[in-house]
Amino acid sequence: MTDISNGIIKQKLTLVSTFELLVKPITPVTAPGTEAVARTVVQGYFLTIANTSNSDVKLTLRFTATTPELNVADTVTISDVQGTNDFSDLVPVPGDPSRFTFTVGIRANDTGLITLLPDVTKIDIIKAAKLEIRGYVEILVNSPSAATPVNLLLTPEHRGTFLPKNLAAANADFDQLAYSIPTSTGGSLFTLSGPVLKISKELKIEVKEFEKVQKDKDLEKVQAEKVQVEKLPELDQLANPIPVDGANDLQRLIGLMAQRLDQIEQQTANGQNGQSFIQAKERPSVGQQVVNQPKN
Repeated sequence: MTDISNGIIKQKLTLVSTFELLVKPITPVTAPGTEAVARTVVQGYFLTIANTSNSDVKLTLRFTATTPELNVADTVTISDVQGTNDFSDLVPVPGDPSRFTFTVGIRANDTGLITLLPDVTKIDIIKAAKLEIRGYVEILVNSPSAATPVNLLLTPEHRGTFLPKNLAAANADFDQLAYSIPTSTGGSLFTLSGPVLKISKELKIEVKEFEKVQKDKDLEKVQAEKVQVEKLPELDQLANPIPVDGANDLQRLIGLMAQRLDQIEQQTANGQNGQSFIQAKERPSVGQQVVNQPKN
């Protein structure tokens, strides 16, 4: 995803991992008497982020879930950057119902934990035990202070809790699970480039240069078309000396030929009356030296 906004060119998002949210029996019940095996599990997505660079960074996570789709009302997002849990919701991407974003800032050489969980404060979700949301997570650096590449350690996990059959029991049996999720790179180290910041003045100069180049191209095109138009009559005369509808041109040509014939007749008539075609200034000088030369 590349976007230009306020002079900032945003880079493409980097794929991190998949995610799966669950409030559902861990296994389907297929035989009577096996209900105890199919305990309900509440599972969430945990992403630990370590900013190993010397610059503060602002990160945006994008969660995409299509089938089953993600309903923000059934989830809760928690960020722990300064030692406290801050509860919030994902932000829907305008015009795209399957995508949601979450933004968090992490200081230089610091860590943060982002958690996406089913909202188990709603008792109906637990009773129904049918919540299942799957998708994938992407990340980008969108702070101008991180214009140079930054190194982040990303550790995604699924963590869950098995619920007892009777939540009101005196000795309720809760069990936990946790397992790491493979990343798109196969490792934890992600080197991300921040956005390229362009000053508005530089953008204006680039726009002017583009307009100038475009104008020059348009001028060259117009000149080329003009040359082609000018050459068309010549080509037409070679291919078709007398145009089909060129009566006026033909009359003008006959007139020129008649005028030229009149000029030739006048010159011929002058020659017959003893007038010389050679002008006085074109005649050689003839004197006594030429007359007195001996004859061979």
